[in-house]
Amino acid sequence: MSMYCETLPTGAPGVMAAQFASMVPVLRTDRLALRAPRPDDFALYAEISCGPRGVGLGGPMSREDAWYDFASLSACWMLQGHGGWSVELTETGALIGFVLIGAEPGDQEPELGYLISEAEEGQGYATEAAIAARDYAFGTLKLPALVSYIFPSNTSSIALARRLGAVNVGEVSYPEDDEPSLVYRHPKPEGV
Repeated sequence: MSMYCETLPTGAPGVMAAQFASMVPVLRTDRLALRAPRPDDFALYAEISCGPRGVGLGGPMSREDAWYDFASLSACWMLQGHGGWSVELTETGALIGFVLIGAEPGDQEPELGYLISEAEEGQGYATEAAIAARDYAFGTLKLPALVSYIFPSNTSSIALARRLGAVNVGEVSYPEDDEPSLVYRHPKPEGV
């Protein structure tokens, strides 16, 4: 059952939401468009974070906790000047996941995070989206550092971080998590 917060706003609230969303840069790759999150994108976010794949996010989460997490990645744009994107297939417009340059309580540096639906996994979409976000973070935002905080059990995220050239530089513990997160530092790509 969807909540009121998951519905697209209409009228004056819809206009204001669209104005804020228009300020989020759209990034394009060969196969993907990274755009501002919308309330109707939350259904996929909840599917990922409330199910078994949510373990990599500290879950599985309740739907309410997933909403707060989704709202946080969206609001980060207004508070930090970077945040989350919804990832669509350019050819069809189908929503397949999310990528972010995030800042959560306890993070010591900006984080590159990525979530792709199980149905789309294994096709290189997460890598493509993460490269676009990483290059934007270093090239446009001129961030001095970018890391990924990854649970040791999340082997697919570790593999993706390594494909991007990131190296493990230690670990960090958060009070709400059962295990520490590994810290993977992303190098600034040449020419960015």
